Amino acid sequence: MISKLAKNIAHFFVVQKIVEESREAIYAYGMELLLSDVLNTLIVLLIAFISHTFPAVIIFTAVFMGLRKFVGGYHANRHLSCMFTLVAVMLIFSYGICNVPEKYAWVVSIGFVIISIPVVFNLAPISHPNKPVSDEKKVKLKKHSRIFTLLLSTFAFLLIMFRLNMISLYVSSGIFLSALAAVMGKCLNRR
Repeated sequence: MISKLAKNIAHFFVVQKIVEESREAIYAYGMELLLSDVLNTLIVLLIAFISHTFPAVIIFTAVFMGLRKFVGGYHANRHLSCMFTLVAVMLIFSYGICNVPEKYAWVVSIGFVIISIPVVFNLAPISHPNKPVSDEKKVKLKKHSRIFTLLLSTFAFLLIMFRLNMISLYVSSGIFLSALAAVMGKCLNRR
């Protein structure tokens, strides 16, 4: 669906002489990525709005997406699979946030960080067959993934010290999901 819509938009650009015909496939691919990102963003915002977890979802998503850029990991092969995975993750996160009592949030947060740091340090970056990474880039990604994981983990601990346990939970959940995506990516890449 997204792919077909992207191709139609790119073709429209060619017909309107906005884009050269020889570059139609490139524009279709770019439009496909853009449409996918917009649709995924709308899904995240809709789930956050419906579940009344808007601030939590924004923090969680920002941490997860920011860190995932360096850690890598699991990538769905199709847009629809990506969307279903995203919906499942957001529903689990939103449900989990609603059901963790604030007095225990710091324990869960520390647990997530303690699990995530060794995973990121040992596995990251995880490339995907659809997104290969050069050896030179892997060295940079490994360094950045470690630095950002440590910075975000330190931030989560500081939030606990200032008794902002729920915000710490949102941050550490994003770190944990990045680590989980790395584990899933590593397992699936072995197949």
